[in-house]
Amino acid sequence: MKSFIILCIIIIASLELKATQLGNVKGKKQITLNKAVGTSIVKFYSNSPLEKFEGNSQLLQGSFTLVAEQLEQSTGQISFPVNSMKTGLSKRDDHMYGKDWLDAKSYPMVTFDVKKFTGIAIKKSDNTGIEFSAMAEGQCTLKGVSKYAKAKVYVKYVFESDATKKRAEGDLVMVDADFSVSLKDFNVLGKGDIIGSKVGENIDLDIKLFGNESN
Repeated sequence: MKSFIILCIIIIASLELKATQLGNVKGKKQITLNKAVGTSIVKFYSNSPLEKFEGNSQLLQGSFTLVAEQLEQSTGQISFPVNSMKTGLSKRDDHMYGKDWLDAKSYPMVTFDVKKFTGIAIKKSDNTGIEFSAMAEGQCTLKGVSKYAKAKVYVKYVFESDATKKRAEGDLVMVDADFSVSLKDFNVLGKGDIIGSKVGENIDLDIKLFGNESN
């Protein structure tokens, strides 16, 4: 019995060592995307032997919760409509929304559910705010298929000041994230052999999020 108690203490202590603190911030911070802070945008890139193109969506929505005493437990969800994705060529966009590709009619939204942060490294901490890098791990849902995904993120947490209040109330948060998705993994098959020749097998995404503390 004594050995079991000692083992439990060791396990609890090891878990506590893994907790990363957001400076002197306390509690859970609910962050909601807010255009007053900045325009959130996802850019996507296709690179294939015969064609390269890029596009974006500026209709991102969502929120996330930063757990100040243990950033590893932070969660959130970001989503955007498929038909908000634009590549600069309307014919290509129409194909992209179609059933052979993203099937916007049946599956109108793309979502990324963040379940936790790992590999957190504090890069800056002073009286203006805190910056850290991490891996955001969770589920990406595209065309009705959900797959484990992870994204590299860099988070800037800016404390409220007279200057920040000119943009929005509360602490401000800016996030840079990037990750890659395999079209095949999400049953995006296209027609013929176009994937791999004119459309990249993997699509790279670069996401910029702007929000403020909403509680």
